[in-house]
Amino acid sequence: MVLYFREIKSEDFSTCANILVAAYNGEPWNNTWTKKEALLRIEATMSGFNSRGYVIEKDNEIVSMCLGRIDYYYGNWSQFCIDEFNVMPSAQGSGIGKNLLLFVSNTLKNEKINRIFLMTGGEQAAKFYTKNGFVAANEGIALEYNLKND
Repeated sequence: MVLYFREIKSEDFSTCANILVAAYNGEPWNNTWTKKEALLRIEATMSGFNSRGYVIEKDNEIVSMCLGRIDYYYGNWSQFCIDEFNVMPSAQGSGIGKNLLLFVSNTLKNEKINRIFLMTGGEQAAKFYTKNGFVAANEGIALEYNLKND
């Protein structure tokens, strides 16, 4: 299996939207993403000066993506926040996700980024990340405010 790792390009967004839809509309998420919604999510995520995106190609086809942003703090400290990490369902379980995390980690280390941060809503995804070296954050509490209830 030959994999090609690279930064995302704007012409990849449509293919990546298909991957997002395929990943989220199946198990375990069972969402109802449309390609239009997925494309908006990707375009919005990649629109900032601090945005970063990476893909893996297998047999000249994109099979995985990692999208996020660099958050900058005082004391020259920064972190990469993963907003989307998806592997085409047909390629899941083959090591592609693990390899993408390694590529992203090494790329960010070269940029002197201090850590990678993410939030996930699924136990299966959490198991994947902890298996690949992520640990539960000791700081912060995730909160939300539902605007539809006002």
